Amino acid sequence: MFPMFHELAPNNPDDKCGHHYAICLDLKNQRFEVFDSMRSEADEDLTTHAKFFTNNLKETWNHHYENSRVQISHFPIEYVATTKQGNRHDCGFHTLEYLAKWEGRRVPVVRAAMVVELRKIYTWNWLMNEDFNTRANTRKFI
Repeated sequence: MFPMFHELAPNNPDDKCGHHYAICLDLKNQRFEVFDSMRSEADEDLTTHAKFFTNNLKETWNHHYENSRVQISHFPIEYVATTKQGNRHDCGFHTLEYLAKWEGRRVPVVRAAMVVELRKIYTWNWLMNEDFNTRANTRKFI
């Protein structure tokens, strides 16, 4: 599984807004699987970004694993049907759930109520992180 970040306004130096999604290299089924909580295969930006990444991965694989009996150069891209997010800012939570729970069979379903709970969990973990709390200016940052 590869976490992906797609910058949505690459030519605007002030806008660093982007979108998170995931790509899985499925060796068993010999394909790449794209998990996106906002877009589908019909979105040209998504397909272009995913093809760019998978083509680079195929080239890198061929360079480093040229003599491996597993070759991925012929693997197609499959766009997996996922639960779509109801806004434009929860893609990171969906992607984290895909990364944590994908086992090759059932796509993790992420609901709005889950995102609320995930926000609490991640905020708690962040605030209780020892490395974070030992840094100077932590209280000022919060």
